[in-house]
Amino acid sequence: MRPIRAFFRILLFLLLSLATIAQLLVGLGWHRLTQKTQDQTRSYIHRRFVTFVTRVQRIMGLRINWEGQFPDSPAVLMGNHRSYVDAILFPVGFPVVYVGRVESKSWPVIGWGASLLGTIWVDRKSKDSRRATRASVRNRLQEGMGIVIFPEGTTFKGPELLEYRPGMFYTCAEEGFPIVPVALEYKDPNIAWVNKEWFVPHAFHHFGAKTIDVAVRIGEAVHMTDAEALRSHVRDWTEAQCLDLRGQFDA
Repeated sequence: MRPIRAFFRILLFLLLSLATIAQLLVGLGWHRLTQKTQDQTRSYIHRRFVTFVTRVQRIMGLRINWEGQFPDSPAVLMGNHRSYVDAILFPVGFPVVYVGRVESKSWPVIGWGASLLGTIWVDRKSKDSRRATRASVRNRLQEGMGIVIFPEGTTFKGPELLEYRPGMFYTCAEEGFPIVPVALEYKDPNIAWVNKEWFVPHAFHHFGAKTIDVAVRIGEAVHMTDAEALRSHVRDWTEAQCLDLRGQFDA
């Protein structure tokens, strides 16, 4: 039963992804033809994205325990990074742009869709790319968009966290942008995609489970002018919550 469930879930995910990509292409083309404003276009993309992630959550059998509230106004949403599933755990009420590794840009279907959503791609090995990413993030925030970023830079099984990369904290401290920390934890820690494991076998195994239990704990917005103090505060809060959530799952 498990392999059959995984096959149909992945098939439905791919079909939904392709349908959403087609819808975005048509919609964005129409927006250009009718000269819609940038805000109208971003709102359209965001509505399609929220619809997509809520459907994927149902298809994949996610049972999400939410604690706390996402902000009502744009902010930098910073989550620890366990799995590829993390990206669909941010159905916020305002347009957001993700920051993702450039390696994912070329992925069939997933990379195509992420690019249409306006993802900011960063090559973490390139200083110029990191600098350009910070400038793009600053511009989006000044334009009234939110940002979703996983500052560990890669997935990690935990339960502890990797060090948070500093660049975005300096941008937020300098510009006064609020950071909302988000702790993400899974009942099955092995859903973490690590150790250069092949993506398809890993996804096939875990999406065959009847349900995937996830805990999402959202913190309060943080404003600080000291970038290193901001980084320590956000990371320490997130790690403490992840350890607490792991303890609850293991109890």
